[in-house]
Amino acid sequence: MWKLLALVSLIGITASGQARIPIILDTDIGDSIDDALALAFALHSPELDVRAVTTVIDDVESKTRLAWKMLSIYNRRDIALAMGASEPLLDPTTSVPSKEFEVLTRNDVIPDAARKRAADLIIDTLLQSRGKITIVAVGPMTNVALALKTDPRIKNNIERIVIMGGAYLTSESEYNVKRDRAAAAIVFQSGVPITAVGLDVTSQCKLREKDLDRMRLTDDPAGHFLIHLVDLAGEQAHEATPTLYDPLAIAAIFRPDLLEMQPGTVDVPLSGAGQIIFKPSAGSKTEVAVKVNASAFLELFVDRVTKGLGGLR
Repeated sequence: MWKLLALVSLIGITASGQARIPIILDTDIGDSIDDALALAFALHSPELDVRAVTTVIDDVESKTRLAWKMLSIYNRRDIALAMGASEPLLDPTTSVPSKEFEVLTRNDVIPDAARKRAADLIIDTLLQSRGKITIVAVGPMTNVALALKTDPRIKNNIERIVIMGGAYLTSESEYNVKRDRAAAAIVFQSGVPITAVGLDVTSQCKLREKDLDRMRLTDDPAGHFLIHLVDLAGEQAHEATPTLYDPLAIAAIFRPDLLEMQPGTVDVPLSGAGQIIFKPSAGSKTEVAVKVNASAFLELFVDRVTKGLGGLR
């Protein structure tokens, strides 16, 4: 029996009989709490096969250490990890110390393999895969743009790129696009299928006090660690209940029914302040979210992250 279970785990089949979706998660974890929540959500979702995690922008050393600590707590040191670009391609560098890094200790030392350039890990993971992989970019898109430019062959191995970034129905400027406009432009112009969830929908997905109360009742190390990060981030942001910007991008991969999408073209002017120019266009490889079932998504998220570690793999 154990041999059968091992085989099922190896080929990546969920309990429902569906093949797990392989993903690479590119994150600026530590900049805001939604990145850590997105990583936890991905690790708690049996529909997903997290192949690699890469960090991006500013203090990537601490970000990579934080990602490694999370992977360790979730018993997922098998997931490849790499340190990404610390600076955007063209835009100026800014950095604000993160309270989330206070959880790091002298024992949280990343392995030498994690010092591999993130763009190289993205390229290698894609080219060595037998099937196509979904890239999930929930931070500035520097690493993804560098990978696309370094080895364009990877486009054939990308199922799609799922992005948390931009605002498509308003002229609002969004952080991930603004931090590296050139990288965002490269990604949107790559010709790869793109699913984008922006501020139009993610801003509607704010955790409620009752959600945090459920999370505080979780009786496992991962749950305790996650709520500790939430509290630290809340102290810094002076916000008791975080908004699930990045976790919604994770949900879009395996629960597209939660979102209403519209195809169109996206332009990122390099001379602007990070605003997106979106034009609806039937048949476009790019689709953006225009509506979300926020209550159903919040219920899914909280249900997943409050489950124990026992059934994660």
